[in-house]
Amino acid sequence: MAKVEPEPLPTGGAPADSTSIARKLSVAASRSLPLDEFYLKGAIPFTVPKKIEDVDAQFFTNLLRAQNLLAPDNEVTDLDSKVIGADKGFTSTVMLAKLTYKSPPLPDTSPDKLVVKIMGADLRIKGLIDSYIVHHIIFPNEIRFFAENKDASCPAHYPTNYFAHSRGTDHFMVMEDLSDDAICGDGAAGGASYDQCVQVMMYLAKLHGHFWGKRHEVNSPSSVQNLFAGSDLNIYPLLLKKVMPTGFKVFAKAFPHIMEKIGDDTINVMSKKWKAIARIYRSEPMTLCHGDMKLDNIFFKKSDGSVIAVDWGVSGWGNPMADLSYFFGRSVDSEDRRKWWDDLLDIYLNELVKVNPSLKSTYTKEKMLQDLSYTSLVPFFTVCGTLKGLANDVNNGTGPFAPEGQRTKDDQIKRHWMDQSLTRVAEMINDLNTKESLESTLLKVDPSLPVIPCCCFWTMWGNR
Repeated sequence: MAKVEPEPLPTGGAPADSTSIARKLSVAASRSLPLDEFYLKGAIPFTVPKKIEDVDAQFFTNLLRAQNLLAPDNEVTDLDSKVIGADKGFTSTVMLAKLTYKSPPLPDTSPDKLVVKIMGADLRIKGLIDSYIVHHIIFPNEIRFFAENKDASCPAHYPTNYFAHSRGTDHFMVMEDLSDDAICGDGAAGGASYDQCVQVMMYLAKLHGHFWGKRHEVNSPSSVQNLFAGSDLNIYPLLLKKVMPTGFKVFAKAFPHIMEKIGDDTINVMSKKWKAIARIYRSEPMTLCHGDMKLDNIFFKKSDGSVIAVDWGVSGWGNPMADLSYFFGRSVDSEDRRKWWDDLLDIYLNELVKVNPSLKSTYTKEKMLQDLSYTSLVPFFTVCGTLKGLANDVNNGTGPFAPEGQRTKDDQIKRHWMDQSLTRVAEMINDLNTKESLESTLLKVDPSLPVIPCCCFWTMWGNR
């Protein structure tokens, strides 16, 4: 696949309205987010389902034959299917399908079970910007990851992809099922265990070490955009400046006790230096990041506990410590993080240099700690972006912010998740002296560096 280098967008002041912002996004995406020809506009020898109920035995027959995984005289005669995830992440629906064949297929050819993921099938989006970002950047991003990633030597494993399709507002994937051999982490059940943390550190070190500095290699997923910790869209600092203050205000109203932990001084530092923060986040080191590393997106193998990561929808190129910060902030209780901190960082660093020996002298623990102090904001920005979209619920005392005893089960889970995440993140920001690190570093940022946006694009959809 030909690589397309991102070009700088026109500068010269803030966009006047949503239409001009969306137009610039369109230009940026067309330059820097190429899709494989087959996935974008090539002929497909079968109909791609638009809704989960349209996924039937005939579809799998056509798909597996087209992939040369099913003999012409064989077919899928029946399937036992169930929805295993709905309205998860960016409103995706996930189905597990157990296939029955006319005659037994050859070993290791036709799969017994497959996972189908339809992104945004019933999504209703308000606003031109939100619609463009969701359908042209977010949903196609996981398709790009699998379409472009031809690197079979990466020691960090991800699911086998059987089919990926993204055109217009239709986004569809078929992947291997991991449930027979691995167990998914449960983010709602509490923080990660020590053994789980060790395996995640090993996994991230393998991923980061392998792809370190390889963005423009032919087999790398070069065009994926990490919307939590790295993006090539140059208008990001402006969007951050316009969107995040609202998220901060909603945060302060919804969780005043946690805001006190972070402090107004830290918020003030961030609020004045969006452009400089963007520069810091896009400085070296740069490698492939998962972007959404939390227990719910991690499968642990039953045999040895090792990790397979799923949901690559916000994968992209950025500072590797953003992945660690996100995992610690989303999935590790603060007391456990403090207790295991040095051990886990040493495990990560040792595995990193094992995978990529050239990093032994160039990426030290001191540099790791410095990067962690900056990227500790990644999960905080993410949750604030989510809160921006819940402003009406916060102001009206509805949904997750209804009085205790009046919340639905789903709303109670959401409220519990936000309480946990915000508390963990606030304590991590303080433990790592993030405010002091920002104050000292922002003064040293070279103003000639290009302003390349980074981690908080998520906030742009907060009001959907």
